[in-house]
Amino acid sequence: MENARLWGRLIDRHHRVLSSETVEIESGDLDTAILELCRRFDIERPIQLPKHQREFESFNTTFFSKEHFTEPIPFYRFEIELIAPPGQHKDHPRLPIEDA
Repeated sequence: MENARLWGRLIDRHHRVLSSETVEIESGDLDTAILELCRRFDIERPIQLPKHQREFESFNTTFFSKEHFTEPIPFYRFEIELIAPPGQHKDHPRLPIEDA
C-alpha cells in the first residue's frame, strides 16, 4: 500500500467533525498508523475487535465508540478511513479526497 494514508476524525453527537488528521501508512502497518492518530488526538488506543477488521477490509472504513475505550471520551465516535492513491483503489471507487 504505497503512499496510502489513514484519515482519522473525532465526531460529536450531532455528527460534526471535532478534529481531523491524516497520517501516512508506512509499509502497510495499519496498527502504527492508528497509534499515530491516537497520539495526535491525545486519546487512548481503542479496543479493536474482529468487527473493525472486517469493516475496514470490506469498506476501507470503521469507527470506534465509547464502548471501545476503557476511559471516558469527550467525543461520540472515532472514525478511520483509508485514503489510497488514485489507481490503487479499484474495488472501492469512492475516494474521500475526491469528495472534498
